[in-house]
Amino acid sequence: MEKKRVAKPIRAVVFDLDGTLYLSGKPFVGAVETVCRVAEHVPVYYLSNNTSKSPVFYKNRLLKMGLPLQGDSAIISALTLALQKIHQEKIKNVFFFGNPEVTEWFAAQDPSLNLRPSIKETELVLVAYHNSFDYKELCEVSWRIQRGVRFWVTHSDLVCPDAMGPVPDIGSFLSMFETAYHVRPEFSFGKPNPDMLAPVLNHCAAEEILLVGDRLYTDFELAIRSGCRFALALCGETSRSDLARQARQPDIVAETVADIDFDSCFQKGI
Repeated sequence: MEKKRVAKPIRAVVFDLDGTLYLSGKPFVGAVETVCRVAEHVPVYYLSNNTSKSPVFYKNRLLKMGLPLQGDSAIISALTLALQKIHQEKIKNVFFFGNPEVTEWFAAQDPSLNLRPSIKETELVLVAYHNSFDYKELCEVSWRIQRGVRFWVTHSDLVCPDAMGPVPDIGSFLSMFETAYHVRPEFSFGKPNPDMLAPVLNHCAAEEILLVGDRLYTDFELAIRSGCRFALALCGETSRSDLARQARQPDIVAETVADIDFDSCFQKGI
């Protein structure tokens, strides 16, 4: 039997972005105003697996929407975790599969990295969510991973939310690589990897963090693995029928972020 949690006030709120606060860059009704009210009580953070854009892009997008940002650590990206791991392992020749703007950002973080090594030089293939590639770039990845070059991905989401309907994300690419070459990545850095919450866990305990998201297999799974509280917003990928099939239920379920009773979370805890 699962041990009952003791209610604790929430000291930080972490918001997923795509499908939770906005869709295709358009905020859900009341989302911006709700986050601003939350930020008056506790620090807020933003967490996204979407590596089709750089952290700089997301900073500018959030500011343009009127969302509060409290320091550079407010935006948590799988790109940052991947870069830390590259530094830890002293890797220099990384074939980076990503959009041009993201490749430029990645190169600027460490100019010593060679992001376009030859096949022979390549120590690592790192795949981000690239939605502007041509077939030749896809082949460049394939030629390396089929030769046994180390293979990492920023995340493994199957699809990315879009106003027209979900579009293929890295997880779909991985199915293609596995079918063609029988290989899987050595590391996937994004949700549900608990390391994604490290910047928040430096300031408060896991049970004092409320993660707000729209997905079960990334957002809710991250909450379960890290031990933090979870609020599910049904404005994104998950439906009530999906939720009914879950053995474990979120702490809070609401139609949108604006429908979550954050005041109660701060005063009474969860």
